[in-house]
Amino acid sequence: LARYHPMKDHPTFLRAAQAVVAQRADTHLVAVGRGVAESAELAVLVQALGLVGRVHLRAETTDAALFLAGLDCAVSSSYSEAFPNVVAEAMACGVPCVVTDVGESAAIVGDTGVVVPPRDPARLAAAILERLSLSPRARAAVGQAARARVIDLYSLRVAARRYRALYDVLSSSLLERQSTPCAE
Repeated sequence: LARYHPMKDHPTFLRAAQAVVAQRADTHLVAVGRGVAESAELAVLVQALGLVGRVHLRAETTDAALFLAGLDCAVSSSYSEAFPNVVAEAMACGVPCVVTDVGESAAIVGDTGVVVPPRDPARLAAAILERLSLSPRARAAVGQAARARVIDLYSLRVAARRYRALYDVLSSSLLERQSTPCAE
């Protein structure tokens, strides 16, 4: 679930998809996002990699949670990110994640996800296959651990508490400065 943009690195995702489908012909991979369905580059690559019928390029969705909840594994193949919201959103839906080691991705998934180097389709494919090889019960357990992690670390309640603590520190500092006489 990513807009079509070079840093999202859809080509690495598609090359990894080729390796995944070679190992598991029953697999379907879906790329969804603004500009994805309209991208001639992605359509040509899907064709060239022999992925027609196995990789589905779709337009942006209005219900990300519904889409994400239907996945067996969420993948972020970006070569540059800050805080990829989609990873936290997938985890909140109880979906195991495979991410590239960019930005805060590794910190977000922690030990509930698989982290691989960016721009490495072979490692990305191996990680996807590892997640897909889990039994449904094991995959659900990983997904629930991911959900618990994102709620414990990144929920609105936690963010509000952290902002409150920051504001308390800042206001205390400001009050201290105001009560200290200026040096002459």
